[in-house]
Amino acid sequence: MLDEAVRRGAGPVTVPETIDVAGGEVHWVERPGGIKLRVATFGDPNAPNGWCAVLPGYTEFIEKFLETVEDLRARNYAVMLHDWRGQGLSSRMVADRHKGHLDRFETHRDDLLAIWDAFGLGSNASTVFAHSMGGHVALLAEAARPGLIGRAVMLAPMMGIAPPGMPVGLARALTSGFCALGLSETYVFGGAGYEPGRRPFEGNRLTNDRGRYERFHRLIAANPELAVGDPTLGWVRAAFRSLAMTDKPGWLEQIKTPLLMISAGQEKIVNNAALETATERLPNAEIVPIAVAGHDLMSETDETRAEIWAAIDRFLERTKG
Repeated sequence: MLDEAVRRGAGPVTVPETIDVAGGEVHWVERPGGIKLRVATFGDPNAPNGWCAVLPGYTEFIEKFLETVEDLRARNYAVMLHDWRGQGLSSRMVADRHKGHLDRFETHRDDLLAIWDAFGLGSNASTVFAHSMGGHVALLAEAARPGLIGRAVMLAPMMGIAPPGMPVGLARALTSGFCALGLSETYVFGGAGYEPGRRPFEGNRLTNDRGRYERFHRLIAANPELAVGDPTLGWVRAAFRSLAMTDKPGWLEQIKTPLLMISAGQEKIVNNAALETATERLPNAEIVPIAVAGHDLMSETDETRAEIWAAIDRFLERTKG
């Protein structure tokens, strides 16, 4: 039987492994087509710093972020988290639960806005904390409702993707071609479902912290319904199309939100060059590089997380209302 909380190392930090133990409450938001989105809230909505909406990345789910929830609550935020459709315990898009599938990124955007509307954040999502894909969707939401997001911390945001083993242009062309042939629900080239042994800590592309890496897979072992494997060709096509839109002249320039972009020096998932270019185009953005860090910044070592939180705290202090 899995303990409900796990103690890391010899220090005093105890990381909850269930929403209940973390003091959260689960809600469900219904969307057209019978889709149900799992949402969790933590803390008093009247907390001194208000709500912080945490937006996970691809394959991620609420329980993975419970340590971050505690970090934010210690900074006097109430926290809202959700599982994107196709991930976590929200409704999946295809019969094979392991396939990460999506038709278009506007679907994620509209789901996010519906969740925020349901909880009263739809006109003022004052603070957003987004990882990877979540950062991209946050920008889509802000573009749809200018002035919605007061400020945002973007952890390795998806401003470009780096397909392994082939140039981006070739990957885009092949993906589009195969989807046109009706293969949008097929795994990407070489892709497969989730298997813990397929992703050992040694050589992983996400983090240098073994304990936090293994915690992610332990959570899935406790509830296999959380697992997501590789994306489908349709998901990748949706990502390429959305990134092509945000790359258009004037698109990023319209986003006036104060943004803190944190990049990982050992990044192997998103494209850091694209992130740097995007930061230059965004009117109110700054970038802080973290040299010894993988893509999953909040699952990094204690030392690296301390460096990241120092940068975040400076940003939050400087941009508070």
